[in-house]
Amino acid sequence: MSETPAFIPGRPGDLEPPLAAYRPPQPRGVVGGYVRSLTSKGGLVLDLFCQGPRFLQETVDAGRRAIGISVNPVLLNAAREGLAPPPSGSLNAAFTRLADTPKGDVPLGTHLNALYRSRCPSCASPGIAEWFAWHRERDRPYEKAVRCRRCEGIRVGPTDADDVASAQSFASRGLPYYYALDRAAPLDHPSRERAAELVACYTPRNLSGLMDLSRRVEDLRVPERVKIALKGLLLDCFDRCSKLYPRGEDRPRPRTLRIPVRYLERNVWRCLEDGLSRYKDRARPSSHLDPVDVEALIRKSGEGYALVPCAARDVGRVLGPGTVDLVLVDPPRPDGVFWALSALWSGWLWRSEEARALRPYLRRRRFDWEWHWQALRDALVAVASRLSEQGRLVTLFSADDGDMLVSVCLAAANAGYDLRGWGYAPEAGYRLIWSWEERVSPRPLEADQLRESVAAESGEAVAETLRRRGEPTPEATLRAAAHVRLAQRGLLRAPAALKAEETVRGFIGGAFEEGLQHTPIVNVDEVTADRDSHWWLREGDPETVILADRIEKLIRQLLSQRLVWIEDDLIAAVYNRYSGPLTPDLTLVRTCMSSYGTRDGSEVRLRAEDDPGRRRREIESVRQSLLDLGSRLGFSSSVGDPWDAHWSEDGHPRFLFAVSGTGLLAPWLLTRRLSRTDAEKCLVVPGGRAELIHLKLQRDPRLADAVESAPWQFIKFRHLRRLMDEQDLDRQAFDIVLGLDPIAEQEHAQLSLL
Repeated sequence: MSETPAFIPGRPGDLEPPLAAYRPPQPRGVVGGYVRSLTSKGGLVLDLFCQGPRFLQETVDAGRRAIGISVNPVLLNAAREGLAPPPSGSLNAAFTRLADTPKGDVPLGTHLNALYRSRCPSCASPGIAEWFAWHRERDRPYEKAVRCRRCEGIRVGPTDADDVASAQSFASRGLPYYYALDRAAPLDHPSRERAAELVACYTPRNLSGLMDLSRRVEDLRVPERVKIALKGLLLDCFDRCSKLYPRGEDRPRPRTLRIPVRYLERNVWRCLEDGLSRYKDRARPSSHLDPVDVEALIRKSGEGYALVPCAARDVGRVLGPGTVDLVLVDPPRPDGVFWALSALWSGWLWRSEEARALRPYLRRRRFDWEWHWQALRDALVAVASRLSEQGRLVTLFSADDGDMLVSVCLAAANAGYDLRGWGYAPEAGYRLIWSWEERVSPRPLEADQLRESVAAESGEAVAETLRRRGEPTPEATLRAAAHVRLAQRGLLRAPAALKAEETVRGFIGGAFEEGLQHTPIVNVDEVTADRDSHWWLREGDPETVILADRIEKLIRQLLSQRLVWIEDDLIAAVYNRYSGPLTPDLTLVRTCMSSYGTRDGSEVRLRAEDDPGRRRREIESVRQSLLDLGSRLGFSSSVGDPWDAHWSEDGHPRFLFAVSGTGLLAPWLLTRRLSRTDAEKCLVVPGGRAELIHLKLQRDPRLADAVESAPWQFIKFRHLRRLMDEQDLDRQAFDIVLGLDPIAEQEHAQLSLL
């Protein structure tokens, strides 16, 4: 095992079907990094809430044994498909067989397409509708999109009487309806009424087609890998062919189970064909991983992975005490829509005990965050005793889940875990590493005492984070730092007594907000759709070295120390130095890398022009050029600390130049002693620093304000050399070229010009 990294950002992972819009995006390279650093070869890794193949694939690639568990057959099917995809040729052949299975006296594919026969709204030629739009209250289609051979495309227009008659010819309570309902919840089952509500989310025509498909897929004699992929295609078809998608809105997925006033009825067979086309367009792994017996995997007599249909709280039935070296947790979201639909679809596709185990989710109405953290706590309690002596729990989830952060911290703290390391970056999300030791839990604090402690520690955590970073910081980072502090101090445990109307989450949240109100911080910018609010201390020290400058210095130093870096190794070296409240955003790290390095594939080298000796000589040349240019323009040109060149007239400074080989801005822009003069101040930098400077001005409103108010100008080395070559350059021309607009308003335009 190597040194434990607190934060591994990874690379963005693709959202792949089936049901990609319902599953969290899981980054590439993160799990592999944690597995290699936190476990030994052959160790056992548990994906506690398996939601796809990524965690298991990277674990097996790292030479460890992997077990994924989930109570949801839909998610397990997605994992199986991703780990052992069938060859495209095999899937094509199975799809053809499916299309050719008889339905009456015609092939199934022909029959399903014929359900959507319609006339082109433009030329009245016979065609096949891609979709019909319905009005919920009128219970009839009012618009259609027909693929027309004569018009050579899809034409959208109003429905006619034949369309309405065809749609209404399907009985709302026919055989397909009762087949679908019985598969989801048998007669007299407690979930029957709720299942009926979900089945009603499909038009009778679409329900007829979907049930025909599910029966044929179930009976199709094909290899298991092929059938898993077919069921994946069918799951996407179940989703896309419900009434839950509104007409005129491009939604990736339904957010509620309420049927829109105007909804789409999509052509079932066309949706299935489109799913197959997308499957063939996706890049598939060159090899596949077949699962092994879970008992053999646990006994170490087998290598690879196993998928187990099991609720997380029942993990003790699968694994013995002390057998797990690492637990990975990307917690499921409290998404009532997805879990209710998963229960419905599982009943349609599988007759197994595992599918029946999901039926309680049909009638569950409460999927809020208070329920979520308690359910997660129970799962973490169940897995705790299965951890080995050096075992760890890693929770990782996406960046937009501030609610998830609170839920995870509450769950882990109340399950008895200790936080060992953490990090957060907006592009990558949250990473938290926990350990667990069996011990007697401390006595819960009384509510008033706990509220006071939570408020005080929250405020101090926020203020300390700002002092350590030395720069305005996104609210998400500050909230993460505060909740981590609360977890480390044991202040997220449920209080001894609560008011009847209070929840633990609400209690902690209220105390946290109270702490922020008494913290001397101020919002320095406005929240936008793509930018979190940034906060700073009311009396922050402007002389503190800002985090952005520290990251720049570190990357420049690392690139100077080694001839060649692998990009991922260089990023890891940065995050090994800076994690927790000092975790930098990935955009900053990558921009610093591109400012000082050149990339050849995955290899990164220091730019030739940033060789220390070469850069020193260039800076000396630029300084001398500034002195010479000032004299040419008729100024009194001299050197004066801390400026590299003074241009004065009649004893008064007109221009002050600082020459820098870096993108460090704070020493110039935030230093009060440099802002007392009315002279035009210019920072002369290499052109390769332009993107980095622009990013720093975006990240820190103080820097942008300083540029505008001082004012400051920026000049690139190469543009200064061009000015030196202009024989007819005079003061007026220099002023025009220099530009008088503040960079805070036109940073792109000015940096490009100069």
